[in-house]
Amino acid sequence: MHTQLKIQDYYLFLIWIFHSLLILLLSYINPNHYTTVDSHYYLESASNLLSGKGYSIVENNSCNWNSTFPIGYSMTISCASFLTHTNVLIASKLVNIAASGIWLMYLKRRFGREKSVILSGILFLGCFLKLWAHTWSEPLFLVILFCWTFDFYLLNRHSQISKSTFCYLFFLGISLIAIRYAGIFIIPLTLVFCFKHFQRNNYIKAKVCAGLTFGWATFFILYLLLNKYQSVDFFGGERFDGNIQIIGNLITFSKGLLNEVLISDTNFEVFSFLSLAGMAIQTFAIILYCSQNFQKIKNLSSLTIYFWIIAAGYFFFLFTARLFSPFDHPGYRLLAPFSFLVLSGFCLILEFDQFSKRMKYASFTLIIFSWLDLIPRQNFNIKLQQVFSAISDII
Repeated sequence: MHTQLKIQDYYLFLIWIFHSLLILLLSYINPNHYTTVDSHYYLESASNLLSGKGYSIVENNSCNWNSTFPIGYSMTISCASFLTHTNVLIASKLVNIAASGIWLMYLKRRFGREKSVILSGILFLGCFLKLWAHTWSEPLFLVILFCWTFDFYLLNRHSQISKSTFCYLFFLGISLIAIRYAGIFIIPLTLVFCFKHFQRNNYIKAKVCAGLTFGWATFFILYLLLNKYQSVDFFGGERFDGNIQIIGNLITFSKGLLNEVLISDTNFEVFSFLSLAGMAIQTFAIILYCSQNFQKIKNLSSLTIYFWIIAAGYFFFLFTARLFSPFDHPGYRLLAPFSFLVLSGFCLILEFDQFSKRMKYASFTLIIFSWLDLIPRQNFNIKLQQVFSAISDII
C-alpha cells in the first residue's frame, strides 16, 4: 500500500516527462521543427536580445524594434537560452515544456493530485500537442491565463482581498498582455466585473477591479507608445481596415468553433470516414461523461461556470476584433484560449474515483484518435521512418 501511494505521488511528474518527450519528438521529426513566420520573429528577437541588440528584427537591412509582437515570449526564450546555454530554437521548446510543468505544479497546489491528473489530459489532445510543439507564445499564454482565471475567481469570491493577492493578479495580467496583444481582453472583462460589484454595492471589490483595469490599460497604452517611439507603428503595421463583414465573420467563427468541438480537423466540404469515426467516438465519450456525472452537470459549480464565462469573454473579444482587423481565420491556435478554458471547466466537473473502466477506455481512445491531426498529409512513410530513427537514437 505504501509503495502504491509513492507511485501515485509521481503521477504528475511522469505525465510531464511523457508530455515533454512527445513535444521534443514532434519538434525533432518535423522538417522545420514546427516553426512558422511568427516563430522567426520570436527567435530573431530573442537572439538579438541575447546579443545586446535589443528587442529587434532585421528589416530592410537594418535592425528595427519588433512592434509586431509584444516582448514577453521572446524575452522568456532569451532567458531560457542564457540559463541553459542552448540556441534560441531549443530554448523555445524548453519554455513550452517548462510552461506545462509549471501548470501541473499549480494544479497540484490548487486542486490536489487526482483533479490535476484529470486536467492534465487536456495537454495530450492532438491540437494542444501540436500547439506545444510549435515555437509559439500560446502555451505560455494558456498557462498564465488559467492561473489568472482561477485567481481572479478567488478574488471575486473571497470577502477579504490582500495586497499580495492584488499584486499577484496584477502581475499575471501584465504577463498576459506582454506575451500576446490579445491578452488585453481581460481589461474590458474586468471592467464588467467592476460594474457588477458596484451594482451589488460591493464597493471594495469594485475599487479593486477598477484599479486592476486602470493598471493593465495604462501598461498597454505605455507599451503602444513605446512601440511608436521605437518604430513607426503602434503594433507592427496597419492592422485595421474598417472592412466589417459580420456575416462572413459569423461563418468563419462557426467553422472554427465546430473544429474546436470536434477532436480532429474537419473538411466541411468533404466528410471523410475518419471525421465520422471521430464524431462517433466523441459522442460516445460525451454520453459516458454526462451519464456518470449527471448530477454535477445539472448543478454546475460556480468555478466551472466562471471558467466558461472567461472563455466566452475571450471568444467575444476575438470575434469583435476580427470585425476591424482581418487577421487569420480562427483556427486551433487563435481559439486555443477559448477551448482550453472550456475543457478545463468541464474537467473540473469530473471526479477521478468515478472513472469507470469504460470511461477510461473512452478517454484514452478519444486522446489517441485526436493524434490523427499530427499525422503528416504528405510523405507519411518517410516521416514515419524518421520517428523510428529518432526513438532508436534516444534508446
